[in-house]
Amino acid sequence: MIRMGKGIKLTGAALLLAGSLAISGIAGAFGETVPEGVTIKEFSLLDTSSDIVGSADFTPEGNKDGHFRLQLGLNKKTTINAVVLRSTDDYGKDNYQGVWRTNRATTGWLLGIVQDKLITTETGVTHESNIINPGFQKDVKEPVGEFEGNLTLDLYASNNGTIKETQSYVLEIETPQGTVVSKPIKYKKPMIVEGTPAPASSPSPSPSSTPTVPSPTTSPAPAPVPAPAAGDKDMDIRVFFKGNELHFADAQPVVKDGRTLVPFRQLFETLGFTVKWVEEGSVQKAIGTKDGLSIELTIQSVNASVNGKTVVLDVPAQIIDGRTMVPLRFVSESSGYDVGFSSSGNVWTIQIEDAVPGTNPQPTPVPTPTPDPTPTPEPIPVPSAGEVEPYVVKGYLLNEHGQPISGVTINADNLLLYDSNMQGETDENGYYRIELAPIPATWRMTTRFSLDYNGKKLDFWLQADGDKSFAGSAGAIRNFTLKDVVGHIEIHPDFFSFDDDMPQFDTTDLEITLTPVGQLFDGSAGKTITANAEALETGGHGVDNIPLGRYKISATWKPEGHAPMPMLLAITGTSKYAQSLEFDFRNILGGGSIFVNQFEAKLAK
Repeated sequence: MIRMGKGIKLTGAALLLAGSLAISGIAGAFGETVPEGVTIKEFSLLDTSSDIVGSADFTPEGNKDGHFRLQLGLNKKTTINAVVLRSTDDYGKDNYQGVWRTNRATTGWLLGIVQDKLITTETGVTHESNIINPGFQKDVKEPVGEFEGNLTLDLYASNNGTIKETQSYVLEIETPQGTVVSKPIKYKKPMIVEGTPAPASSPSPSPSSTPTVPSPTTSPAPAPVPAPAAGDKDMDIRVFFKGNELHFADAQPVVKDGRTLVPFRQLFETLGFTVKWVEEGSVQKAIGTKDGLSIELTIQSVNASVNGKTVVLDVPAQIIDGRTMVPLRFVSESSGYDVGFSSSGNVWTIQIEDAVPGTNPQPTPVPTPTPDPTPTPEPIPVPSAGEVEPYVVKGYLLNEHGQPISGVTINADNLLLYDSNMQGETDENGYYRIELAPIPATWRMTTRFSLDYNGKKLDFWLQADGDKSFAGSAGAIRNFTLKDVVGHIEIHPDFFSFDDDMPQFDTTDLEITLTPVGQLFDGSAGKTITANAEALETGGHGVDNIPLGRYKISATWKPEGHAPMPMLLAITGTSKYAQSLEFDFRNILGGGSIFVNQFEAKLAK
């Protein structure tokens, strides 16, 4: 079901497609005719914060989708058989991180398409959003539709756990006459054909105006009291600290979901903190410390930390227009200050003052314990591959324990010629040697292989250690190490299982327990993991960085101030609910080294 916003309707004929997944270059599929009069004028990634489509239809599912924009020019009436989005490297070569489609001819996740059309009415010209494909087309012979002229389309890629703004993407438009393919694009790095006109003054729909899921109730909920939107030029937000107005030079305060966000560094330093910015892989943290008090905010996470204690925020710290913005009230009150608010017309005034004794005590400083030193494991020596030889690449494929992995094909990818590579195979010692073609080219080393675990095959995709390309004339030694193999789980709550008289449900109040069943993939016994469901970088909530293995899972809802309540779980796609389940991780779309499992959760009654 789809709740249709004003001016949004379903087209009748435009469902899904046919066609096969083309392995293509910049102009068109390799060796395939490029259709005349079909031009991708602009293709860009707008954001990864939408939640418009699920894996098979236009139904939000709690995960953040990729939102792309396509301007397509058709000189004549043209049938579009299929639209395919592929994740690639910067050169347009598949990297096996995901494929999104408008049909089910091959594997892939849903690529939802919304067309922005200008409609002339008695009152003037308005924009209307038409959903082209509300779900996967079962009859793959039926095309997406027939189109003509200049089209503006919003594309929504259903989240599969790999959508990132740092990833490269290529779009393919398949027609009966052939396929046209875009150049690789990244976030804020669009593909624009010279001479493409600027967008109309009234833009196509943004994520806030796209279709949402209907509620089963017949009476709509009352609209909330509007708060000024982030960046609202008509709203003047003024912040005072002990009577002195703060002037923010880099970015101005904004309001998100009723909470005021201000620049991180200036607020922390005004309150007397020493500030630090920490990046741990993809996790970014803003940290302030003073006099035994530590406040830690993780970007895009509602879980903050005050002296090591987790505090759930209404609105997370986030990066807006390149500036780190943090919730003013939370930081100020956690620092022992009172925050007052008043408004007059379009002016909001926020006062930060010393707390009245006894009303807002500052957290008791907790001395930082001296941690016991963690023993550093002895590095496992990698066998010598000998001397570097011109026009030869060689090395070893080992696991993290230094054990060889034999019978695996190693690829030397030629970066000069598209889809050109040479291969070798690892022997019983994990050693390989490839004699390269004597041409002036640069090479890059990768491998993809499968290993058995618990009776199932798991796919792995590795780059050489350090992932450094090299000149063929110089030769190289490139080793591979299979290590740090982890997965994540995603939890999708059934909100209808919670009665109205219960506390408001927050997914972060779910405590997840994972108990290893047998040896983990790395051969260790593993240990029981207990963690609250957190916001995942890939969207939704769950637990990340779980050592790969077979586990028994259970969940308990622990709302603050209430007794814990057990939950029932079912693996997504099944209806077998139980208080505990055994599960294995699985590859997504066969993508190497990406392991996940998803669960539905409802309250046990």
